[in-house]
Amino acid sequence: MQDYFLSSTACGADATHEIEKKLKKYGVCILGSGTYTVSGVKMPDGSTLMGMGKATRIVLSPKVEVGAAIELGSFCTVRGLSISGEEKDTKAPDTLGNRHGIRFAGDATDFNRDKVQPKNSMIDGCFITSFSGGGITLCDTGFAIDSSVTVTNCQIMRCGAGLNIFRFSEYHSFTNILCTENLYGCINNGGNNLFSACHFSANKTGFLIDNRHGQSNNNSHGSVVGCTFNHSDKNTGTGIEILGARHGFIFSGCQLFYSKIVVENSYGIVFSDFNCGIREELIVKGGGSVIFKDFMFKELPKTLVSDNENVKFVNFCLRD
Repeated sequence: MQDYFLSSTACGADATHEIEKKLKKYGVCILGSGTYTVSGVKMPDGSTLMGMGKATRIVLSPKVEVGAAIELGSFCTVRGLSISGEEKDTKAPDTLGNRHGIRFAGDATDFNRDKVQPKNSMIDGCFITSFSGGGITLCDTGFAIDSSVTVTNCQIMRCGAGLNIFRFSEYHSFTNILCTENLYGCINNGGNNLFSACHFSANKTGFLIDNRHGQSNNNSHGSVVGCTFNHSDKNTGTGIEILGARHGFIFSGCQLFYSKIVVENSYGIVFSDFNCGIREELIVKGGGSVIFKDFMFKELPKTLVSDNENVKFVNFCLRD
């Protein structure tokens, strides 16, 4: 058995210290099948934490009221783990809380934007559930391209937010992520973030950008490509909600079924090449240019526009 391999114990003791010790000594810790209770693993820079897929389950101790199961450093990799906020899976919370699955945190603000923040890390192949905060939370990581996280092939369920991206957090990339049954599928309050082939379906709200009070000068200006926003809040909710976005945003090649799009006081928002179902509503209030282009519907949606003369609807068609 390799020294960097750690087996679970039947007693359920806190495994945080043993995991961190192996990460510091070997730069890697591979967890065998079983359950590992942690109070918050702090990964040293350049380290890798791996498991055996859903056979390896990390559970955040109920004693931790504020924190994360895993805290990333610079150049870290987390792969092949099941990560839970509760011993037994629960439904999504009614409000966003402070217990997170994986967190990558800096201390960037508009006033210290040149300060060096944690560097690029990766998350792959994880199943994350039952956290009151973000399944994956990216907090104040700054404006630099090399202070980003790449996330691939993850499933996140029954959390406050599947993906929770704070203001002053840029250049993160998400591919093939399933966020379902969360309060928010994604809260994207940073800029230059890219989402590709992700599913934000069956959440109370699918995808939210919220800069209503001008909290961040780096909000929005990102892209969502080939994603789904279906069945929000039991077919009555909002799939995409954009509030106070100042620097534009693009949604392209997506699906929207049984969900609304709401855009308020936002500028340069483009929705193109959408496949839609029924019961859709497109609501725009205030702001600047908003374009809906090349939409295919089962039935035409309700369109509600107020206090904005710069909204364009181009090429709306019915499938039948």
